[in-house]
Amino acid sequence: AAISSVVVHPSTCQHRPFSVMAQAQNNFFLWGAWRGKGRITKPFVTKKWPGTFKKVVFGESCVIGLTETGKVVSWGKDSKTGCLGLGDDSGTPVTNSDSPQEVPKLKDVMDIQMGLEHVVVLTSGGEVYVWGSGAKGQLGTGRLDTLYAPLKVEALTNEQIVQILVVRNSTFALSSNGTVFAWGDNQDSILGLEDGKAVEEWPTKLTLLQETRVRKLEVFDGKTIVAHIRGAESETNFGRYETVPEDGGQGEKEEIDIFKGIDEMREVMTKTQEWWNHLLNIKHGEPCELPEDVDVQAMQVESSAKPTSPDDSEVEVERLHRAERHLDALVHAARRELRELQKSHGSRKNSRFILCMFIDECRLRREKVKRTIAARRLKDAKARSDKISAYSVKDFSSKAEESINRLTEDRKKLAEMRDAVQAIVIPSSDVLSEQLQVTLLECLECKLQLLSTQLQLVKARNPDVFPQLKHRDPNLMLPALEIIKARWDSLKHFSLYALYMEESEKFDKQKQGIDDNTHLAYLVKASNAKIDTMLQIDKEPRLSHDSQVPGLCYDLLRENAELRKMANTYQLHVLMLYNGRDTDPSIGMTQADGQAVTTF
Repeated sequence: AAISSVVVHPSTCQHRPFSVMAQAQNNFFLWGAWRGKGRITKPFVTKKWPGTFKKVVFGESCVIGLTETGKVVSWGKDSKTGCLGLGDDSGTPVTNSDSPQEVPKLKDVMDIQMGLEHVVVLTSGGEVYVWGSGAKGQLGTGRLDTLYAPLKVEALTNEQIVQILVVRNSTFALSSNGTVFAWGDNQDSILGLEDGKAVEEWPTKLTLLQETRVRKLEVFDGKTIVAHIRGAESETNFGRYETVPEDGGQGEKEEIDIFKGIDEMREVMTKTQEWWNHLLNIKHGEPCELPEDVDVQAMQVESSAKPTSPDDSEVEVERLHRAERHLDALVHAARRELRELQKSHGSRKNSRFILCMFIDECRLRREKVKRTIAARRLKDAKARSDKISAYSVKDFSSKAEESINRLTEDRKKLAEMRDAVQAIVIPSSDVLSEQLQVTLLECLECKLQLLSTQLQLVKARNPDVFPQLKHRDPNLMLPALEIIKARWDSLKHFSLYALYMEESEKFDKQKQGIDDNTHLAYLVKASNAKIDTMLQIDKEPRLSHDSQVPGLCYDLLRENAELRKMANTYQLHVLMLYNGRDTDPSIGMTQADGQAVTTF
């Protein structure tokens, strides 16, 4: 009777004979031919063990049983092959045992198979143990002598074995990833190996199966091996051989889930470890070490050998951009793995949790790098002010032309500085840099307005140089109107098509399966955010509005921005349709208060 397999962990405890203090119970009936040695014509009951057996196998004069608790016991006589398995590591055999004795080193055994002269067991940990005769290489240990005690097949240590199969002096093992291994006697080419050796002493992968993943193995008539190919409909039976357990298959399904979970977790951990090594090599965006973290740092084993990370505030900005791209690549790779994991039937929460933790770590570092880049760009833009010769006129009494030229040049450079600061893209999550940008723009606009006012005063005080201004008061409203005009021009020069091409390229690279409606909604949101950024400074009237200018001018500026949002939304719909993408006409067609916008 075939039964499902479970995991065995090697035990260090010494072999102890079965204690007769516990009374034996009826275990099984037995009748029929006995290995060609004789015939049992009438069923008789065997009463040897104080428990039930899941499976029993028979040698010439011995019996080996697998208990419901995962133990392996044996009794009988065996003076040739060592199949009792009751010996020790020194090679001393035990050839006779009238009562069942527990085979050492084994626990939580799930399956047991017996050939002509050797025994193979599979444990719940996916490990394989063997003992008996190795004359035909059937033990898979590289030895041709006899083992009198169980020995782990070390060649399969890195594999998660889910099924074992024994045919006479040939042995097979199936791993959780669908790979078949074979070793032992290759009579009649039963091993299916490519080289056709007569005896194979080590577990060898069946390369002739190519990359096909096998679901289960079975033997027909003791001569033919059948390997069932894994298919989509057999996902839940992957790596298992069919049985009819007493619980209707529920226990086997649970065992299948365990094996699949272990294999899945191993693959996720291997990939995550590789990505983590890349993450450590990036260096930038690491958490800052605070005084209260000293105890935590001391607990890290490798903290003393860890190289000092570079100061992100001092390194070249291009290195930070390179780190951002590497972090993006790690996030996309981990997300792709997570999506594949979620597609698989019954994916494990632990595997998803590990990937989500890694993704969050990368995202946090990427966010910190982006914030540093934004702050560095603002810092660099502000540092340009050191190159401006002067911001104010010290002497209004002489050299009017020189003062005017200097004021005009300084105003031009400050305007360029303002445009550079406004063009810096700040991540929406970086509130600090965003407010720093707004504050810097406010200071620059105030300085520009001051220079324009000073320019008006210089011209008014020098009528000889500017006769056209003679008998005319300086226009103090003009500097403030110039600021409004600059804001208006920034709205007018905003390229919606450039935004569309840039964001579409990002979506095409990520290939996240985002539908057209989601893409359009994102574009509308990005366009509106761009316009809001241009006028964000206008949200603080006391700092950004001039009392000499009627409030209507600022109202018209804001109204122009809202109208441009509406027009941009319609243009995005047209661009999507032009590129053959069918989208919902209602996307983006609502105002801030939630009211529908009337279509043109």
